[in-house]
Amino acid sequence: MAILCPSTAIYHLLFSFLLLFFLCYVGNTPVCGDARDGYHTLDINSLLPKSNCTAPVGGGSQGLPITYSYGPCSQLGQKKSPSRQQIFLQDRSRVRSINAKIFGQYSTQESKDGWSPESMDTLNEDGLFLVNVGFGTPQQKFNLIIDTGSDTTWIQCNSCSLGNCHNKKTFNPSLSSSYSNRSCIPSTDTNYTMKYEDNSYSKGVFVCDEVTLKPDVFPKFQFGCGDSGGGEFGTASGVLGLAKGEQYSLISQTASKFKKKFSYCFPPKEHTLGSLLFGEKAISASPSLKFTQLLNPPSGLGYFVELIGISVAKKRLNVSSSLFASPGTIIDSGTVITRLPTAAYEALRTAFQQEMLHCPSISPPPQEKLLDTCYNLKGCGGRNIKLPEIVLHFVGEVDVSLHPSGILWANGDLTQACLAFARKSNPSHVTIIGNRQQVSLKVVYDIEGGRLGFGNDCKH
Repeated sequence: MAILCPSTAIYHLLFSFLLLFFLCYVGNTPVCGDARDGYHTLDINSLLPKSNCTAPVGGGSQGLPITYSYGPCSQLGQKKSPSRQQIFLQDRSRVRSINAKIFGQYSTQESKDGWSPESMDTLNEDGLFLVNVGFGTPQQKFNLIIDTGSDTTWIQCNSCSLGNCHNKKTFNPSLSSSYSNRSCIPSTDTNYTMKYEDNSYSKGVFVCDEVTLKPDVFPKFQFGCGDSGGGEFGTASGVLGLAKGEQYSLISQTASKFKKKFSYCFPPKEHTLGSLLFGEKAISASPSLKFTQLLNPPSGLGYFVELIGISVAKKRLNVSSSLFASPGTIIDSGTVITRLPTAAYEALRTAFQQEMLHCPSISPPPQEKLLDTCYNLKGCGGRNIKLPEIVLHFVGEVDVSLHPSGILWANGDLTQACLAFARKSNPSHVTIIGNRQQVSLKVVYDIEGGRLGFGNDCKH
């Protein structure tokens, strides 16, 4: 009979640990989270927000802090979260505007009014993420919405004349010694107009001044200085445009230093902080990264990736990868809920329901029908429940395990927690990976390298 001596046992234990580590970071297993054997052991109270803001740890301390637009970490004074109905309505507008920009599906009236697909968007502050950026010398700091779908960075200026400016901080060019007016812009057309799906708009001129992305400072940065507007933009002061445009985008204007690289960690709850990093720091600080290819669609708009499948509790859904390929899949910071093709969504919902039989299902209110698979977590038999792991599979053997907050969206008392995915309203629309599914993931955009990375080293 073979005898396993203690040293041999220790050797095998150490070998097993190293093998597991290798598989998590190199092999075909997902970007590793806390799921075991296809399930999260979820303390349902972890889905609830807290009243105090927690300090960032690790990645958060190295970059610009990211906050929700509401909650205890928000610098906008909005402590109460918006209703899900409000978020969903604005999210639908965002999805419509994305598809209209990509496919040019604008009405004749919009064309007559002078609005172009490039100037149309949706500014949905509710459910979005903000970052604090400095403009001018000395710095005037503003909370801007992070938007990977917008080329233009713009802020409201103190000349803003309409009523929608009274509840936000505005930029005062006269207080900045480094400010330059439109003469610094190489183009002969220095005006800009951003119109949004809800008929809000911002109009102004392109100007130049220093922008500070702490600790880096960029002189003569070109941005929109809004002098008029209409509708409701919330209390954010503007937009930090992180799309890959060639002239006015932040990505292009900072390319000499940042090499068209940036990353973010979106916080999973309102009381936690995320981080935004630029340049080599966005990649070098992330040993767990796995990269998939960034595609180049004919429209040139959006960050397109090749989603090829989804798994629930380690079981691959029986759906063809071609479902996601036509017309394509984008990852977006401004859409909240991921939109899937109907066949893929129904397969996901069925598989999820089969794994959630231990929790009582409920019907959501009619105004919240966007999410149609909901549960009363108080009736699951205890504080800790088994939550099936959901993994998104991308080309290049990149498998991304979602955080529990990217799987379930719970209300304030846990009596309604819904699968945080929805079906596309139009089969011709693109598949969209929303920001809810990106929480607690390190998402890295390497535009020059033509790749998108996912990692698990966000700390909140």
